[in-house]
Amino acid sequence: MNDILLVNHRPPSHERLKSIMRLPKKEAFALAAKLFEDKTCKATHRFGPDEFASYYQTRRKAEKWLHDKFVALGGKPQTKHPLYFYVHGWDGAPHFWADNITEKIALTDIEPCDISFTFGDSCGAVDNPDMHHFFMKDELTALLSTHGGIENLLAYVTQQIGYGMIEAHVWNDKYFGGDA
Repeated sequence: MNDILLVNHRPPSHERLKSIMRLPKKEAFALAAKLFEDKTCKATHRFGPDEFASYYQTRRKAEKWLHDKFVALGGKPQTKHPLYFYVHGWDGAPHFWADNITEKIALTDIEPCDISFTFGDSCGAVDNPDMHHFFMKDELTALLSTHGGIENLLAYVTQQIGYGMIEAHVWNDKYFGGDA
């Protein structure tokens, strides 16, 4: 697990390691309108006037589900809204995050009580019982061992959900140098 990185992508115009869900609702909607104007990211459609209200509600529901599961499994969240990363990157990211800025942090630097995971996008998983694979760092370690490393685990995830991405949720900003 020493060589596994958590990877976060963002367009150059977006602030470093920020979550729109940490803002009051009115400010979140105002920021979404601004972000929608940034056409450097294919994922900005979610911030558009036709989609953001639905995205916001789904993300709120997903983050409540994540938080509740995290606490139930012994996690110690220091924030109500996590920051999101891909475990070992994600091959699909360049499609959404063209000309992106990439932040990386070693998985070994994150304490088990500060991180959780899902196969695939948690926003998509919340309403799809087939994707409800929520787990903690100890289970990730076991999965890596069972599958013989990260590449094999990502291949397994692809078979399970159709694309090879493990989402990481970091529940403590102490790992980001106070800028998060």
